[in-house]
Amino acid sequence: MKYINRQIAIAGALMLMLGATSSCKKETEATTTEIQLSLPSQISLRYGETQEIKLPKDLAANTGLTFSFDFSQTQEVNLGNGSKLSDKLNQAIKFDSEKQSIQINSSLLYPNNARSSNARIPDNYTITLIAKEPHGAIVGKESFSLKITAGSIGIKGLKNDDGLPYSYVLYSDQTTDFEIDPLQLPTAGTSFHLTTKIGEENIASIVGSHIRLSKDAGDPAKKTEQSFELTPELRKDGFPIAATTFRIILVPQIKFLFGRYYPDLNLTIDFSLIHIGLSNGYVSQAPTLYPEKYKSTFELVSIQKDGNAYADTEKLFSINAQTGVVTVKKSENLKAGSYKVTVKALTTTGLEFVTPLTLAMSEG
Repeated sequence: MKYINRQIAIAGALMLMLGATSSCKKETEATTTEIQLSLPSQISLRYGETQEIKLPKDLAANTGLTFSFDFSQTQEVNLGNGSKLSDKLNQAIKFDSEKQSIQINSSLLYPNNARSSNARIPDNYTITLIAKEPHGAIVGKESFSLKITAGSIGIKGLKNDDGLPYSYVLYSDQTTDFEIDPLQLPTAGTSFHLTTKIGEENIASIVGSHIRLSKDAGDPAKKTEQSFELTPELRKDGFPIAATTFRIILVPQIKFLFGRYYPDLNLTIDFSLIHIGLSNGYVSQAPTLYPEKYKSTFELVSIQKDGNAYADTEKLFSINAQTGVVTVKKSENLKAGSYKVTVKALTTTGLEFVTPLTLAMSEG
């Protein structure tokens, strides 16, 4: 009987010990959820942007807390030269103890899903913030997802058409240089690369931050308008981090003159010197602009008499903005001499051309 009672006593003691252990375990587990860090579940940034995530104000009063990050839920990537993605995460994501906030600098990372020749960046970054008390106990742990998309670069001086920058280029001016604008993105440790469509690999080349067209781009006969798109990329460690696409439109040489142009013969007849009576007035023929589909508007730029600037105070000279026809009013105040009228054509391509019309006025 004493033996049985002893067994019962031992069993009771064991149960008390197990209960105490279980209670301690529950208390320990409870401490890990005491603090709510209130982090957003997901953050989206464009490459080059920064963001600050502030912790709840009541945490600032708890000066004994320390914060650290765990990036183990983000797939590790070997970036080359002994560098790893986790190293970049440690540089890009910091905790500011004075501001009690998380500081994120996306320009120290890479756009998600970006690919180099040897590796791929994961679809997102998972960051876990850990809060600890002075004695090392974890009192808070929360994770959030960070998504970085590719940044933007530009091309200096281009126009925009429905969001796609473009430029008209004459076949005769294929040395046109396009300069890439990094749009304030940091470029240290980066380089520009040019991607083209299949079959268009030899259209252009890139040197530094400049793109130059090939002399063989477009129509071999240089008579037919052709367009194509180029996509320069900014790369870091072999990963594309920013890009833009723009359109180049090659157009044949535009002829602009007072006269006639016969494209099938490539023959030009010049009517830019006209002899007229001094006081009879004059209405010119419309100038020729070829190809005609590029015709837009015309302006009278300047007038010279015998090589010197002529002040047309009476507004005797005028131009029809739609046709380019030059009109001289009949006036007794005009003096004999050579009047050179310079006319500008503004084309639908944005290119501008000038041509002279000289009116030799004499008595008769």
